[in-house]
Amino acid sequence: MRVNPPEEDKSLRFTEDFICAGSSALILSLIHLYPDYWFLSIFALLPFLWRLTSTNLSGSIILGTILGNCYAFVAFTDQILISPWIFLLKLFSLCIIFSAFGVAVNRINRYTGFNPIFIAALWLPFEYALCNYTHLENIFTFSGTDSTFLIRISSLLGILMVSFVIVLINSLILIAIRRAVQAFCSETKFSLEDKKISYPFFKEVILQKLCYYYPMRRTPPKRNGF
Repeated sequence: MRVNPPEEDKSLRFTEDFICAGSSALILSLIHLYPDYWFLSIFALLPFLWRLTSTNLSGSIILGTILGNCYAFVAFTDQILISPWIFLLKLFSLCIIFSAFGVAVNRINRYTGFNPIFIAALWLPFEYALCNYTHLENIFTFSGTDSTFLIRISSLLGILMVSFVIVLINSLILIAIRRAVQAFCSETKFSLEDKKISYPFFKEVILQKLCYYYPMRRTPPKRNGF
């Protein structure tokens, strides 16, 4: 059996982290640049959350940092030369908040399990911090969309409530996918094991029997007096 060196394991883990966090950052950036594609938000955090549930504490920090960097360099590219200090502030804030959210989700999943409602509620203080303590707007913003229905919902319930629903839907979809994968894998394993089962009618081999398996010769019982 071949054992991968530690350096190769680290590069493989980083590649997986970059793919998952980068996919979520790409979807979030697309929503930020083109708000009419708001419906993609129900899948935006799926790769990020999926990876968080299978990594460790340091991996969750790396995931949050990658997500923050990728999102900032795609969504706020025009500000790098115009206002670099504001860009750096946004970059630093995104990395800190996404990393903190990743650590919280990872620890909660490890000790109490993946609870969609709790994960969605956990997102609210982080997005509130993004809106009020940085130069960032809401991550799941619909300000530029033409959907009157979404604008009315956000005006009635608030942007944070819309974000709560979006993160909740992401979490529920993740649970559905995980259960579907587990069911498929268990069914495949069961069917493969069934094919290997055989039911022989006679399993003993005569030549392997020991001597005490065979009866010894016996004489008739002796009568009294003889």
